[in-house]
Amino acid sequence: MSLDRAVTRSGMRYPALQMALERHLTWARDFALAGDVDSAVDAIRDAHATFAELRASALSDGAR
Repeated sequence: MSLDRAVTRSGMRYPALQMALERHLTWARDFALAGDVDSAVDAIRDAHATFAELRASALSDGAR
């Protein structure tokens, strides 16, 4: 996944969100490898929501 600079900076400002995003993506991969597609999809949805939080943070930081 390629992140734009604003999101990368936001991840540095909000390390808990950055770690949560990485954790959800890792879980998604692990669940998919284990054949648990439903859990993988849930983890991807959680990662998407976390990424949206980082993106919103990046946009609000940029407006300042």
